[in-house]
Amino acid sequence: MKKSLKKTLFAGVAALSFVAVAGVSSTNASAKSYAKVTSNKALTNDATTRNVAVNGTSALYTKAGTLKGAKTVATKTTLAGLKNSKQGQKNFRAYRVATTNRGSVYYKVVSFDKTYRGWIYGGKSVTAFAGGIASFNTTTAPAAAAKTSSSASSASINTQGQTTALTDAQKNATYKITKAGTANDGTATTYTYPAWTEYKKGRTVTDATPYANDTFKVTDQTTRTREGDLWVKIADTNATNGQKINGWIKYSALTAQATTPTTTPVADNAVRVNFVDASTGKSVVKLDVTNKNNYATALSMLNATDNTLGGHAASLSNYWTSQSSALNGYAYNGLTDAQLSDNAAAVANAAFGKEVNIYVSPATNVQAFESNNVLLQTYNGGLANSGANETTRPDVLKADNAYIADAGQAAKPYKDAVNAFVAGLRAPKGTTVTSDQVEAGLKAQGLDDFYAVSTTTDSTKAATFKSDNNPFTDAQKVQVWHYVFDSAATTGKAGDGSGTATVTYKVTKHDATVSNVSSLWSDLF
Repeated sequence: MKKSLKKTLFAGVAALSFVAVAGVSSTNASAKSYAKVTSNKALTNDATTRNVAVNGTSALYTKAGTLKGAKTVATKTTLAGLKNSKQGQKNFRAYRVATTNRGSVYYKVVSFDKTYRGWIYGGKSVTAFAGGIASFNTTTAPAAAAKTSSSASSASINTQGQTTALTDAQKNATYKITKAGTANDGTATTYTYPAWTEYKKGRTVTDATPYANDTFKVTDQTTRTREGDLWVKIADTNATNGQKINGWIKYSALTAQATTPTTTPVADNAVRVNFVDASTGKSVVKLDVTNKNNYATALSMLNATDNTLGGHAASLSNYWTSQSSALNGYAYNGLTDAQLSDNAAAVANAAFGKEVNIYVSPATNVQAFESNNVLLQTYNGGLANSGANETTRPDVLKADNAYIADAGQAAKPYKDAVNAFVAGLRAPKGTTVTSDQVEAGLKAQGLDDFYAVSTTTDSTKAATFKSDNNPFTDAQKVQVWHYVFDSAATTGKAGDGSGTATVTYKVTKHDATVSNVSSLWSDLF
């Protein structure tokens, strides 16, 4: 009986042990579970907005990293080494997006040199790059150049080693490609985009040798973000040689050409009138008057054309200003008696086939626009942002009494800068104010490239801009807005009281956490 009971108890314990072991084995077998893909689609938005940089917080996999069978293509350590690479080849392009049943987002990316391709964790939202990648501007606007004379000799222009924006003289110069050929290094031919700033974009022509003797004008400029070198977009001045060569090239690959002024001889039946700025002694413009009515003398022809030529009236005749806008803003009032006397003598002694010099004086400049007619469009929606976006009405910085800061500079009141810009934008009364004049005025007050700080970080709420230059608080979360001049439009004439000026910007936004309470605003970007 006891022996039988022992056997029964032993059998029961053994059975329980088997069940327990089986239960543990079952639990271990089901402990490892994998995510499943719920969506996988190609990205179809503008490819240039899908340039990204890896940051080393996530590895690169053959498939979404939480899927069964995912293998590592590049470790976090490897990608961290690419984060601050000085080579554009290590820029990445995102081209597919997948989501998993766990709410994770993965992007399929490829490096521009195709060395790395795979899937990387991209956060929890498909509307913005996050996680192991971030949006990346492969080019940036070059820093402003020091002001120099726009009439500098082309022979004095040095293209080597420059990283700042072109001066006026450099913009106006004519160039040749120094070593036109087949080298694929940014120096021998041109590219559809600066090399390695866009995926799968390359040279316009593989051999630029046929264009070795062509001359070019610069039409645009930019800096490659990683390399930091200056690239320019050039256009061939020889239209008959085709425009295939027009494109981007390193500025250092060009050689400025000496300019040889070409002067067309004055026709035997014409008089060339050379209007000279009395304040500088330089020619403003030269205009020919042709004897179409067979006048006996050059004097009679000039008198019939404009009997006030030289100073018999305060202003220049519309006959001249309608032919050349260069004369807008010039007049005779302001000339000395000696200059008026020289003008009269020049007209009296005019002869066919010859040139006469007529002095003119810059008209008095006036404030171009009333302050109420100047609008800097600084509004750019809420806090969400992807790349540089255009601004729209209204001027939210003015409404918030915001402070702004130039790169590397302390913050200052935005309104003061705007007021100084409006007061300093001056032009001869009645003349048209150009976009270039507006941009120059903005630059003078640091309003062409500056930073503002929003202390609101909740993307569901409107930005609230910092209205002082007091220090930040430790670990304060802010969003820095980087404004860069985009365009300017004007209406009316300078000083007429009804003219308007409207300025738009490109804005890029960056979330930041303050680690130094005295940080310069540009350092937080």
